[in-house]
Amino acid sequence: MENTNLLLEWTAASAGAVYLFLVAKKNKWAWLSGGISSLMYIFVFYQSNLYAQAILSFAYVLLSIFAFWSWNREGEISLVSWKLRAHLFAMQCILLLSCFIFWLKQGTFHDFVEKETFVFDVLIALFSLFATILGVLKEKSNWIYWLFINLACIALYVNAQLYATTVLYTAYFLLGIYGLREWNKKPKAS
Repeated sequence: MENTNLLLEWTAASAGAVYLFLVAKKNKWAWLSGGISSLMYIFVFYQSNLYAQAILSFAYVLLSIFAFWSWNREGEISLVSWKLRAHLFAMQCILLLSCFIFWLKQGTFHDFVEKETFVFDVLIALFSLFATILGVLKEKSNWIYWLFINLACIALYVNAQLYATTVLYTAYFLLGIYGLREWNKKPKAS
């Protein structure tokens, strides 16, 4: 990876770390930092042939704008909890959508990227988008999703030789434990 791309990756990773720390503290400025990080990651992931991650990063930019607006509207952030049934339904929908995407791309896997990386990339992207939406909605269990997603991302980014991003997602995993604890200190909204 050339020096410009490496600098962009490390800068994006640093802004991402600031985002995660601030969101764990329920600070609305997290979304500004996250949006900046995601904007930079669009280019990092595209150059690394992780196209689903690049598209996901674009979605993160849009979600960051909405989240900043949404979180800016209330003084104290009120958290919510979904019922298990809602989570199971959402996971089934994500898996069904991923199967549809795999079916659409089945004839062009070799032209697009290696099959295993593509499958992993798409699954991570879809579950990450869902977990981000849960975070924007202030749903407590988003942190549990992120713990598993971040472990999968570590494997994906090591494979793509994105070492700064691997370090970031290792920190995300550890900070995810902190975020889960912080968000569970406060009782849920009624």
